[in-house]
Amino acid sequence: MTLEHRTPPERAWFRRLMPLPAPPQVPPRPTIDADQARARFAGLAARDADIPEATRSVLLEPEGGASATVVVWHGFTNAPSQFGQVGGQLRAAGYRVLVPRMPHHGQADVLTRDLATLTDAELVEHAYDCVDIAAGFGDPVWVIGLSAGATLAAWVAATRTEVRRLVLAAPLVAPKGFPMPLVRAFVRYPAIVPGFCYWWDPRKKADLGHSPYAYPGFPVPGLMPYLRLSEALFDHSVAAGHRLERVVLASNPGDFAIRRDAARDFASGVFAPHADVFAEASVDGGLKWMHDFVDPWSPGAGTTEQVVAILAACLGVGEPDAGGVLVPPLVPEQSAGA
Repeated sequence: MTLEHRTPPERAWFRRLMPLPAPPQVPPRPTIDADQARARFAGLAARDADIPEATRSVLLEPEGGASATVVVWHGFTNAPSQFGQVGGQLRAAGYRVLVPRMPHHGQADVLTRDLATLTDAELVEHAYDCVDIAAGFGDPVWVIGLSAGATLAAWVAATRTEVRRLVLAAPLVAPKGFPMPLVRAFVRYPAIVPGFCYWWDPRKKADLGHSPYAYPGFPVPGLMPYLRLSEALFDHSVAAGHRLERVVLASNPGDFAIRRDAARDFASGVFAPHADVFAEASVDGGLKWMHDFVDPWSPGAGTTEQVVAILAACLGVGEPDAGGVLVPPLVPEQSAGA
């Protein structure tokens, strides 16, 4: 389904009422060749010295040349292990794949509350580091993000001219049940944000029962830096500064973690005016997948082959229906304004 191409809407009343300070600025420092890119990745990987091997940042390179360099950000409270099998299949298909570990994620102690110290400045610096690395290989740079990882993918797609294609998979711009004015108020006035830890499954709490690498809960303030960035894009205080070849929102009817309507408003309002192709890929609701439809340990996820097929379709290099998973199929590539 191709979404309507439209100009950015006027800022909502609550965004005008609660203006945000300028977001953090980080100067781009793109690497100039593959050797420098690999050296910069080594620096990124060095930050994982105390991180379990399964949850460290990874760079997967195909034999010979790559069709594109794809940066893939994992979801909130998860780790690069979430995309480990997917990344391997993308590499086998001829893509260079960088799956970075987001700050304060992937620690051995899955009950850590370290996410409470996360800042938006850390996220911006991290995201720019990753694009700096990808740029040096000289191939097209494509970015993918799931959940909060989609916020980082959106940020660099809007602010880094190296990025050409973007896949927003279930982007976290508003948790389920959160009115957008409340999201804005939390971002604007962090002192009112509840400081407690939220369990993904309040019945099981710490014993989430599937992924050995994902945190079973999180301190609520840890969400705010991501929402701070998405709100800056939402109200166009940070605007997409270049034209993108392709932007696709991947959504899932079984997603009970995010507001899908807010995700649509975000994707279309921020990126539709700046994309040659803009569309939504919707997972077949009959599959009953959950918010995390990627992690092989998640009970509500697809197979690795299905996830890869979805991402390939969204990137414009796969079957439009992803083997029957996307209903209706993505339309053949065409102008977003057609």
